[in-house]
Parts: sequence; structure tokens; C-alpha cells
Amino acid sequence: MKIKKIADSFELPKDIVLGIPILTCYGSDQMTIENHKGILEFNDKYINVRALDCTIKITGRNLEIKEFAKDIIIISGCLESIHYEI
Repeated sequence: MKIKKIADSFELPKDIVLGIPILTCYGSDQMTIENHKGILEFNDKYINVRALDCTIKITGRNLEIKEFAKDIIIISGCLESIHYEI
């Protein structure tokens, strides 16, 4: 990928240049997802989030979307697993 090589050579942050999602977990009860492309489906047991080239599936119990904005999603509940589906 040409853009990736440019980002590497100029040492630019890949998450910004390529739109790669950033997942940050705070223990097992809260996480944030930056650079998302929207929520595909959700309930209290799983949340599917669209990313640039994959789907991120979060499973757990009592899951809630605490904040949803253009650039960030905040999820809380008992997080059990995170899967990338390409």
C-alpha cells in the first residue's frame, strides 16, 4: 500500500493517515473505539462496529453504548472478548 509506505517514511501516525481503529480497554468494564465507521448492530450481549477494513465484535454482559460520536464510541459493561472479522 503506497500510503502506508509514505506514513512509514515520514514517521506519520498510521491511525490518522490510514484511518486504523484504535481500541483502548480500561480493565474489563469499559473500552473506547476511535476511528470507527459506525455501529452495525448491538444488544446487551454483543456490539458489532464497522472499521475501515474489518468488523470489530465485542461480546460480554450488560453492554451499553455510553457515548457515540463521529470519532469515538465508549462501551461499558462486562467485556468478555474482542474479535476482528475481516
